[in-house]
Amino acid sequence: MTGSSLFPGLSATADVYVLSFPKCGRTWLRLLMAKAISLSWGLPMEMCRDLRLEEFSAADTRIPEITFWHDDRVGWRTPGQLSTDKEHYRDRRVVFLTRDLRDTTVSYYFQRSLRPDNPYTGPLGQFIGEHEGSLRTCVAFWNIWHACQDVPRSFLLTSYERLATDTSAELARIMAFCGLPGVEPEVLREAVEFASFPSMRAMELSDTLNSERLRPGRPGDPESFKTRRGIIGGFRDYLTASQVEEIDDLIRTNLVPDWRALAFAADDPVATAQHTRKPTR
Repeated sequence: MTGSSLFPGLSATADVYVLSFPKCGRTWLRLLMAKAISLSWGLPMEMCRDLRLEEFSAADTRIPEITFWHDDRVGWRTPGQLSTDKEHYRDRRVVFLTRDLRDTTVSYYFQRSLRPDNPYTGPLGQFIGEHEGSLRTCVAFWNIWHACQDVPRSFLLTSYERLATDTSAELARIMAFCGLPGVEPEVLREAVEFASFPSMRAMELSDTLNSERLRPGRPGDPESFKTRRGIIGGFRDYLTASQVEEIDDLIRTNLVPDWRALAFAADDPVATAQHTRKPTR
């Protein structure tokens, strides 16, 4: 694969890009899709090194090349540094994964402060107001993609909360959009069980996948895990009422109205009925 002229190291040949701000459930979706492809096509999971779904396409060209990334390294940008040029995605399919912005902000704070790459040293309240890689950047990123959603050949909007509410159905919808329709119900059930929160936590604890994508930043600190809590609305356990109000005001003032419901998804009683990712049976 050759790198994009806009984004060195990014595949220039991918058929599908799955994009999100950090901590929106991207690793979970990667694992779900990897297991479903592995089962459907009879390819070993070990082939999918570091959860790179492109490896499946390299093994069988009938499988679309699917690339996950955070688009323009969004988690390390200020709003003003974000690129509004999405021409790289023209004639491609884009899956855009969202999550309640309050949950996203809290979860990304723990990743930035407890995982190894250039750790953030301030408190959560300070992180909320940062201009680099925090709430303001995520809002600006969403606004850019709302404006650019007609640039790709096709665009699918999904969310952590939608995946949590009915994982099998949403996984099937995403797979079909990516060019992998007709996944058998049994395959979907097995993929959901494989990527359940307890299963992912066990894989992270044992480093089963030998992947940095599913490995704790500090093995003794549960807040540093990729599978940290998996709770919809968990931000309420960390933010004061005034901090929630600060975040809510910033979202209402700056985010395009069409996507505000996604930013406040944890307030939806349907999404929070289970409060956590749906358990497997």
